[in-house]
Amino acid sequence: MRIPIKSKHLLFASLFLSLSFGFSCAAKKSDTVTISGQLKNVPKGFISLALEEDINRKKKRSISAIPIDETGRFSVQLDLEPHIYSLNIRDKNSVILAIDKGQQIVISGDADGSTPFVVTGSEDTAKLEAYEKFRKESLDRLVISVRNQIKELTDKKTPENDPKFLELARLEIENYNKHKDEMIGFVKDNMGTSVAVYATSIRWDGDKNVPFLNDLAKRFEAAHPNLAVTSKLKEKVQILTNNSVGGTVSDIAMPDKNGQTVTLRSIKAKYVLIDFWGSWCAPCRRESGELAALYEKFKPLGFEIYGVGLESERDLWLGAIEQDKRVWANVSTFQEFETPVAFEYGVTSLPANFLIDSNGKVVAKNLHGKELKDTIESLFK
Repeated sequence: MRIPIKSKHLLFASLFLSLSFGFSCAAKKSDTVTISGQLKNVPKGFISLALEEDINRKKKRSISAIPIDETGRFSVQLDLEPHIYSLNIRDKNSVILAIDKGQQIVISGDADGSTPFVVTGSEDTAKLEAYEKFRKESLDRLVISVRNQIKELTDKKTPENDPKFLELARLEIENYNKHKDEMIGFVKDNMGTSVAVYATSIRWDGDKNVPFLNDLAKRFEAAHPNLAVTSKLKEKVQILTNNSVGGTVSDIAMPDKNGQTVTLRSIKAKYVLIDFWGSWCAPCRRESGELAALYEKFKPLGFEIYGVGLESERDLWLGAIEQDKRVWANVSTFQEFETPVAFEYGVTSLPANFLIDSNGKVVAKNLHGKELKDTIESLFK
């Protein structure tokens, strides 16, 4: 049967629209994320999916309540932007998910904590799990092993000025920095531009790592333009750059023990040591005596200390200040690592410090023990 020319045009147009509509639907479908599975020891009701909105500022937002039946089964399809999410199952029991478009994620496990949850269908989550496994191994090997030796000496009531004790205290701080470098090395060697990279940014540190992290942020942006996580990574790199040696720090305005706001800029001196510490931080407490000695010796020459307490309890903070004779300016908002200044300075662990000149320029950072003493002495020589 011959088809009139006009009818042919209509037929081709109809086929074109049908194909176009089909491709459009397929594209939309491929972007949809499916999260399903079966969990033990979870009552019928709902489990909550939250967006880890700002990992470095510890902000999250619940975005979906997922029904779960009496057998522990659940399934949901959602249009999710590539990001880090947490599936909160029971109390504080949750699964961290690094989700990209179109993933078919299946989760199984026991909510009583007897066995770890198993996640399949998300390459990005697998990379994040591998990172976490390596992080724990690195921490045990480099840091926990040293802390256990320190505990043994403490249990034996070994004086903290004992050479063995002092050496282990120095090694603990040194190894923690090695641990953070190993974490960045793992990202460099194994994670590419996976969206899982964002979850690792909470531990980014070290001036020597800034060139790599800056390059990573650029490559991540090329792979994931216009995403929220992309802007967060760029922001973190900029903060690390600003607070590197040679950069100029921002002002700090926080209350002291009397509730009076004391700003960093109000501390007038040739050199100021911004000391991030905590009453709960054993290495911080151990170096209190060294700081007190430096303060007494060099304060008349123009040296000051500005202590920023990443605390949760006021009484513990005040007790540590008095016991450790921290007679310089001390401030805290009792928000621990959620203290905004901790994020603004890129502080991810304690102890941490920044030695700045009278213009706020960073002269050195994260110096401890003999290295700090030698640097202060050389500046006032």
